[in-house]
Amino acid sequence: MQKKTPSASTLEEPQFMKTAGLRVRYRVRGDGPALLMINGIGLPLEFWRPLEARLGRFRTITVDPPGSGHSSVPRGRFGVREHAGVIDDLLEHLGIDSAGVLGLAFGGMVAQELARRSPGRVERLALASTNCGLGGMPSPPRALTAVFNPVSFYSPAYFRKVAPLIYGEGIVDDPALLDEHLEIRRDCRPSLRGHVVQLRAAFEWTSRPWLRHLPMPVLVIAGSDDRLVPTVNGRIIAKAVPHGRLEIIDGGSHLCVLQETARAAQLIGDFLDED
Repeated sequence: MQKKTPSASTLEEPQFMKTAGLRVRYRVRGDGPALLMINGIGLPLEFWRPLEARLGRFRTITVDPPGSGHSSVPRGRFGVREHAGVIDDLLEHLGIDSAGVLGLAFGGMVAQELARRSPGRVERLALASTNCGLGGMPSPPRALTAVFNPVSFYSPAYFRKVAPLIYGEGIVDDPALLDEHLEIRRDCRPSLRGHVVQLRAAFEWTSRPWLRHLPMPVLVIAGSDDRLVPTVNGRIIAKAVPHGRLEIIDGGSHLCVLQETARAAQLIGDFLDED
């Protein structure tokens, strides 16, 4: 699978690489089969911690996509294709020929584009709470406007107000989880420009015309109560790819894989372990 295996002990802490004129932060943890994890708009790699803890048998590679966390913000337009190019370069930098790939929300778009760009890199593709971009079912306008307001979104008071849209109504009963996510956002808050770059990339992209050409097995995970990405988007992708299947997490919100971690880890782990 891999050409080489950099020492886990030297990569346990976040590292940086340079590509496309950008400084990109990433982290490698553990041993075992490689699993690349790509997060959503504005979310730093630290958001994967709950799921990473349950996927300990894998060698996880997490990354701040350009514009997120501590990675550089691109100048001008930087589309989903360019984001996928950065991820491709990261795998090359690590000497990883191929890996399982998990993409969440915007990260799911980047993962699809990576699979199109470099299908040999992607052994199995897991997509969570994502869509095919243009040609899919759009998010409800009020929810989209509330959640992706780049000016107010990182205000703690505003975030608490819109949190149920992202995490589901149950988040009000779990203040510790909300505080943890607020702390991560505060420590790794993206710039306004980085937020806008990723939003623009998502709104200008589509995978609908070429999903049918993806050769690898594809697992699509959707939350039944996702108020940002309607569940029908998961059905569209799973039906379009030749080797796809859909798993719905009952009662799951937009970030169901980061909340329902036991269920999500079982689905993803079993999928990656299949022959």
